[in-house]
Amino acid sequence: MFDFGFWELALILIISLIVLGPERLPSFATQFGMFIKKIKDFANNIKTSVENESRMKDLKKIIEDQKEELSEFEKKIDSDEK
Repeated sequence: MFDFGFWELALILIISLIVLGPERLPSFATQFGMFIKKIKDFANNIKTSVENESRMKDLKKIIEDQKEELSEFEKKIDSDEK
């Protein structure tokens, strides 16, 4: 997702430690982690919904094709009987 190296993460940690202080850093990290988890869950739910809609559209097309084939087959049988 993001291409962070060791030195970038170390710099972010040092700045966070200076800005937030050692007392508030653990609670901030916990809240930030929960926020990231919610974002990932939301993205996964959207991805799943889109995939399901795509599958449903494909299934509807298959059903329509089968109905058309069945209709053609019934017409052929009716014309052969006459």
